[in-house]
Amino acid sequence: MNKSIIFVIMGVCGSGKTTVAGKLSKEIHCSYRDADNFHSEENKKKMASGYPLTDEVTETVCVETQTQIGPRSDLPRQDRIPWLLAIYGYIKSLSDSNTPGIVTCSALKRKYRDILVFGEDALRKEHAGTQENGCPVLFVYLKGSPTLISARLKERKGHFMPAELLQSQIDILEEPDEFERHVTVDIDCSVDTIVSSIIKHIK
Repeated sequence: MNKSIIFVIMGVCGSGKTTVAGKLSKEIHCSYRDADNFHSEENKKKMASGYPLTDEVTETVCVETQTQIGPRSDLPRQDRIPWLLAIYGYIKSLSDSNTPGIVTCSALKRKYRDILVFGEDALRKEHAGTQENGCPVLFVYLKGSPTLISARLKERKGHFMPAELLQSQIDILEEPDEFERHVTVDIDCSVDTIVSSIIKHIK
């Protein structure tokens, strides 16, 4: 059975993911969801305060007994993985119903993108390493210079992600490679041109 493509519009904050997704959804007549909607309120408050999300799970250990006494709220905790798994759940529901869709997500590292394709199997590394065995995702990487993106962020109003977090995202960004199903689009052009490039790629 041929599966419909699920587009994941990816890139650092300020690269235009939401704008491109909105335009693309109108052109190909399918719905889209913003990954920001899958964040917990705690995550949103953390990023709004200038703190990036973390992959680590930090446990508190009693100094006297060296026993684990549980997580502590003032220490780093894992907050990105549950968010990615929630997005995967949505992508999987589209895949299972053979429904096309668009999701915006920063998806900065390869391991994050693997979670969007394979779900928990990616965490256990129980997948063959090829997207053919996972959800039919096409990553659309919106690529632009830090100078351009920084200027856009300074003009953006009403978003919980502050411009100060841009550098932290650039620092961890791993661009998609030849083993991932993706298309890279230069964002230093109009939204119409970007969307046209995406559509040409899938025809």
